[in-house]
Amino acid sequence: MAGEYDLIGRKPDSTVTYSGRVTLRADGDALHATRTIEGKTVEGNIRFETGGDGVSVARLGFTLDGVEYEATYLWQSDFDNYPRFTGNLYRKDHKNTSAGIEALFPIHK
Repeated sequence: MAGEYDLIGRKPDSTVTYSGRVTLRADGDALHATRTIEGKTVEGNIRFETGGDGVSVARLGFTLDGVEYEATYLWQSDFDNYPRFTGNLYRKDHKNTSAGIEALFPIHK
């Protein structure tokens, strides 16, 4: 899963879309993320969880402009066996009425 990804998304409670780049870097058993969107770079760590329904998700926490966010992604392989992430973006304080959305697509080099 380590590598570079193009990101497209929409913030919670917004209709404005954005795009950027995410780099995932393995560090032992951890996966570290660096997000660069609209000239701002933030970092966070991904943790993997499996719910009671057996669905595995990747959760990424990060802080942007003093607000803590968490993205919850479903992940799967695309046709070329590259990972792809799609999910929802929330404020950790739950002060949003609608979730944001994001999709990460691997950059093939």
